[in-house]
Amino acid sequence: MLGKINRKVFDEVIYPQLGKRHEEVIIPPQTGVDTGAIDLGDKVLVVKTDPVFIVPQFGMRKASWFAVHILASDVITSGIPPRYALLDLNLPPSMTDEEFKEMWRGIHEALLEINVMVVGGHTGRYEGVDYPMLGGFTMMGIGSKDSLGSPEKVKPGDLVIVTKGPAIEATGLLVNLYPDFFKTRMSPELFKQALEIYWKMSCWKDGLIASQIGVHMMHDATEGGLWNALVEVAEVTGKRLRLFEDRLFINPAVNEVTKLVGIDPFTSISEGTMIILTDKQEVKSELERNGIEAEVVGVVEEGEGVLLGNKRIEKPVEDPFWRAFFELAKR
Repeated sequence: MLGKINRKVFDEVIYPQLGKRHEEVIIPPQTGVDTGAIDLGDKVLVVKTDPVFIVPQFGMRKASWFAVHILASDVITSGIPPRYALLDLNLPPSMTDEEFKEMWRGIHEALLEINVMVVGGHTGRYEGVDYPMLGGFTMMGIGSKDSLGSPEKVKPGDLVIVTKGPAIEATGLLVNLYPDFFKTRMSPELFKQALEIYWKMSCWKDGLIASQIGVHMMHDATEGGLWNALVEVAEVTGKRLRLFEDRLFINPAVNEVTKLVGIDPFTSISEGTMIILTDKQEVKSELERNGIEAEVVGVVEEGEGVLLGNKRIEKPVEDPFWRAFFELAKR
């Protein structure tokens, strides 16, 4: 199966074999937690690595913005903003010097926006490399232990806040990759909204705002969408998440796009959607004050799993985004 490995492989193969274990690693690799954390004494270092994800069809500058924000969104889930970056760029032979300059300029500009500096890395061209995975990208941040979010801080009564709604990334990618398909099937207003959702495919700002007020844990909804992310949170915290059906929301353009390609928005990839667990109601109002849609969609309880009314939400078997992506590509 394409995409991320499943939890069984992680639990049986990866987690038991992490090399020499060090006691200063206070958050090791875990399913449902986006960063590792290392105790530095009076501070904590948070770290995250992902592929350098470049889709040239977007244009190099636009693609680079997203590549940067994929990492920044993960790091800020810790409650600590990113500050340093390392890049291993394995470039395809087909990339021209001018395309590389545009990509690097785009990375630089996106890093400037989020106050992050490149402190090291590696760059080269290699046979067998192709878009969109062009190497590895690491970001790090340093902050206080008090601001570090972790599963252990989550407690019954915490609010479950969701930003932007489901399938943000699925919509942003599909409409920007295949605009002709959607333009002829949507109203001009909804089509324009769907195109602009591309710039919502980041939850760096969401996490920054929430962390300044106070959070217990955050997690962004990537592969498997909102349902998968909520199940991962329930599993890693050992708590039940009870959802309020009348509080779940979906962007009108997202609703239209997912209907057109026949995919479930709640199980579709959704970088840009942040799940925030906090005991502070003002997180929601501050997000909205900054133009970010947010809603308290549930509450943390003792127990296990994710409940929507009497229905238990299960981890999706697959992310339907990829099926829609390949079907549109065939057209």
